[in-house]
Amino acid sequence: MDPADREAVLTATLARHPGAFIGAIGTSGMFVPLPDELAGAGLRPIEGPASALDLVVGADHKAVIDAWHRLLADGAADCVVHPIADPERQARLHLIDLTHRLGVHVGVISGMEDHAAVSLTHGDVRPRMVTVHKDRNAVITAAGAEITALLGWPAGEVVGRRALDLVHPDDHERAIASWMDLLNTAPGSARRVRLRHLHRDGHAVWFEITNHNRLGDPVRPGVVGEMLDISDEMAAQEAVRAGEQLLRRLTETLPMGILQIDAERRITYLNDRAARTVGARAGDALGERLLRTVLPADRPAVDDALARALSSGVDADLEYGYHEPHGVRRIRANLRALTGEDGAVTGAIVCLADVTEDVRLREELRHRATFDALTGCLNRAATLTALQEAVAAPDAHAGTAVVFVDLNGFKQTNDRYGHAAGDLLLTHVAARLRLAVPAGGVVGRMGGDEFVVICREVTGPEHARRVAAGLLTALEGGGADFDGQLLTPQASVGVAWAPRGTAEADELIARADAAMYEAKKNRTGPLALVLAA
Repeated sequence: MDPADREAVLTATLARHPGAFIGAIGTSGMFVPLPDELAGAGLRPIEGPASALDLVVGADHKAVIDAWHRLLADGAADCVVHPIADPERQARLHLIDLTHRLGVHVGVISGMEDHAAVSLTHGDVRPRMVTVHKDRNAVITAAGAEITALLGWPAGEVVGRRALDLVHPDDHERAIASWMDLLNTAPGSARRVRLRHLHRDGHAVWFEITNHNRLGDPVRPGVVGEMLDISDEMAAQEAVRAGEQLLRRLTETLPMGILQIDAERRITYLNDRAARTVGARAGDALGERLLRTVLPADRPAVDDALARALSSGVDADLEYGYHEPHGVRRIRANLRALTGEDGAVTGAIVCLADVTEDVRLREELRHRATFDALTGCLNRAATLTALQEAVAAPDAHAGTAVVFVDLNGFKQTNDRYGHAAGDLLLTHVAARLRLAVPAGGVVGRMGGDEFVVICREVTGPEHARRVAAGLLTALEGGGADFDGQLLTPQASVGVAWAPRGTAEADELIARADAAMYEAKKNRTGPLALVLAA
């Protein structure tokens, strides 16, 4: 639409709607002061809102934005809206481009002719924008009334002052550079800059200033500045920046490696501890770097955890070993998937903690809870557990044999040579039994001078007797030297056997114990063996 057609549209609109509201809209889409010509057109001025979006209910925002784009493309547009001041009423927003003559777009609200309010919005709406006119030397020649609400200064008091006087001292250099850049542009050009201005009470207010070079205007030469209050936006950015700094500083103090990867496994952030652990830096592919140091046996689990987190958003906690110059360390890895607003996985956070010492302590506690500290055999609780597992095993095996070994004369050895001698004899017996036990069998110390040997895959009573005889033969194989004194084991042995699934653990060990006491009672030599009935 050419300028003449736009002028015709404006004339027709004003004629059809003499009681409508009228406002001037800058190139940024925000309301600006009405040019004198429009102010004298007889229509009521739109006051209060920063933009046309502030005039209408939220459901109409898209219609207004679509109309704005049609205006920019065609020179004029209109749409049906529902004003916030009267949501049940249907009004119409007319937009006409008069930038060729007045430097602004015109907005007209019709259908509200009987509305008594001067403002079309509810309550007190603080303006977000003010237009300021300046000469070539950046001296303010005129300012909109909105400057009072924005900076606390009456418009008349800023006229004649340098615009730089209102700018925060820390932003003077940037303000001057932007102004000089504008002066070097052709008339009709514009430059945008973000600066802090000082409110009359001293606090800083952020503005985005769009300065339009109209120094070549023969009627009113100068620079028109559209100052948009962006304090909320800058405060939000500062909050985000402060939050990011807090998180980064926090990750540097935590005793673990923390890194972030994208959906392609590329590292987007990592703290120093993670860099040392993984041997990588931002931009590297985590999978290649990480798996290179992981123990081969643990690599499939680590790779699967990464793949599941990035493909399906499945969190994972796992432990793996990795090589370092001084040996193997254990790492606990916690993977947490990151998602976008649409739920799609965008990456993951990986926390890496060195748990080598924890693993060592855990294994030490497990060992203490399982093994006898003196002999290295299973302790009583672990022995009984092993027996229960043997008799309850679901796999098909011939049967289970229990060999109960009780040392004869052990108290006399302690009394004669001391407890160190007794301990030596116990460790000697345990070592001999472990050497002689068939494959898959276990040796446990029940306490004092009693040992129990558990064997699976024993086919019958005679097989069980042969197993026990082999253990006795091992004990006969030699004694332990204690300060030149040979300590020779003497033992009574009871054997019990049961086919798979025919006896409970308690029953089997009780039978072996009874057979051992029978052997002890009837023994005629240092070693005696009885097979339970």
